[in-house]
Amino acid sequence: MPVDVHEIQGMVFLALSLFVTFFIIQRISKKSLERDQYHFLKDVCLLAAWGLCGIWSADPSVRLVIALGMVSAIIGLGQKAEPRFPWAAGFFAIGAVFAAMGLGISFIGFPEGQFLFLNRYSSLVVTALWVGIFPLLLQEMDQIPGLAGFLSAITWVVMLIVTGLSRQHISGAFYMTLLGVVILAVFWSRHGHSYRRLGEPVAALWGTLIAGTSILGVSKGVTFSTLMLIPLGLFAIPIAEASFNIVSRAFSSRPQGTLFLYRRLVSRGMDHTPAVRAVGVLCAVMGAAVASFQLRDEKMALAALLSSAVMLGGSLVFISSRTRKISGFSNRSSIWGISVDNISVDYALGRIKSWIQQDMGGRYIVTLDALSALRAKEDDLFRNIVREADLVLPDGKGLITALRFLGNPVAQRIPGIDFIGRMCRLASIEGWPVYLLGGKPGVADKAADRLKEQYPGLIIGGTMNGYVEESEISCVVDDIRRSGSRFVFVGMGVPRQEIWMSCTGKMLENTVSIGIGGSFDVISGDLKRAPDIFQKAGLEWLFRLIQEPWRWSRVRRLPIFVYHVFLARMGFSSLKGE
Repeated sequence: MPVDVHEIQGMVFLALSLFVTFFIIQRISKKSLERDQYHFLKDVCLLAAWGLCGIWSADPSVRLVIALGMVSAIIGLGQKAEPRFPWAAGFFAIGAVFAAMGLGISFIGFPEGQFLFLNRYSSLVVTALWVGIFPLLLQEMDQIPGLAGFLSAITWVVMLIVTGLSRQHISGAFYMTLLGVVILAVFWSRHGHSYRRLGEPVAALWGTLIAGTSILGVSKGVTFSTLMLIPLGLFAIPIAEASFNIVSRAFSSRPQGTLFLYRRLVSRGMDHTPAVRAVGVLCAVMGAAVASFQLRDEKMALAALLSSAVMLGGSLVFISSRTRKISGFSNRSSIWGISVDNISVDYALGRIKSWIQQDMGGRYIVTLDALSALRAKEDDLFRNIVREADLVLPDGKGLITALRFLGNPVAQRIPGIDFIGRMCRLASIEGWPVYLLGGKPGVADKAADRLKEQYPGLIIGGTMNGYVEESEISCVVDDIRRSGSRFVFVGMGVPRQEIWMSCTGKMLENTVSIGIGGSFDVISGDLKRAPDIFQKAGLEWLFRLIQEPWRWSRVRRLPIFVYHVFLARMGFSSLKGE
């Protein structure tokens, strides 16, 4: 029996009303709230949207699924507040409630029309396991920012297609999948961001809703193969990885860890965002293969299998070619004998993450602008330090323009102050402490407080002002080691910070140091960062000069930089003695 037309119209009207209402709320609040307040409001609105859907639904099964999804979100809050408590058992208890309230998996149906009926105890166990595993699975995938949200969206879209085209009367499942797609669309900036995690509460909410929706029609005669196999197909790779991790922990002293497909792609040089999309595409292909069998008759099963195999093979070829293309640091621009890495922000973060995960030696990163490039041209010591750096990021707009003028353009400007923000986000996700070294007394402490507010979960391993005497170097290095910091932000100014990193960076095992100049002053709030109009025009130096007129002694060398760029363009020797 197909879904009633008037019923579908009511569902669509509700979905559109929710979309418009919460879209307007977000647009209005974004202008008036601080960043953290705005993100908190979006999570509250997400829960409110699902709560309204439960209130307006006439189907008691739908109300039960949504209510228990809310309970899962509360359990997620508990996980966040007290991680050591065994909150995970609550998800399996929710599955038991599903079964006790008449929404359990009472039988498994097969395409041939055969059924495997479960007794009450078996139904309780199977339902508890089914419902309990998905919140944990979403939370595990959420360790990789962007992955849980991306795969959740694919899941809801595929389930919507299947329920919409199904000939069986599963209006509850159609209602849930339609609203799932709409709510994800209106809150996509929250779920689709490549460098933002859902968090334990939101991941638990979506995991329970997916599991509950997949069994909504079981009691009405919908077979196991009609809807419940779709999440199994979509989450097959994460489930296999989690299972492999459990086995490796039991039998190996060096367990592989979960999500190793993503980690393998990143370690081979793939950017974070393409790696997340690649894993999602592979999961989508497997889910689409399952869905194809549900939407075709037996005569089309072979064709569906072949088409899915072709899609899977094409995805693997794309991933392989993409990885080979960007592996290594072959793409580099140069100026005056100095190589500048021509890479994206995502790629740079992927390389840093790979260094830390592979427990490699100390590394250091140089952020290069026009004046530091000019210094490298004139100063042999500084030039050698820059050449030995593990990454040289193009920071200043003047340097970007010069490289383009010389025929060596770079793909993306990577300002140091923005990049350390990305590093802090990565550190907060992975639980890696960071160490702040530099600035006037007290500035690093203020910057640390600001960073902890901006990136919840960020661990500050320690702080130290930039006035470090030579006799104190070993003490500072020991302090960084004891703190367990993986990132060291060095803000001593050029060239002192580069000399420091060159001398001490290799002494700090499994640590990445980066020179950030005067960024601590801006992060701490002592100085204002240039407005966007100044940044786009390449006039950040002018805005900084207005706040700190003493910098004129450095800025006045910019015309010399321009002069030497023109000489290099005309083919004159760029380096003395070369």
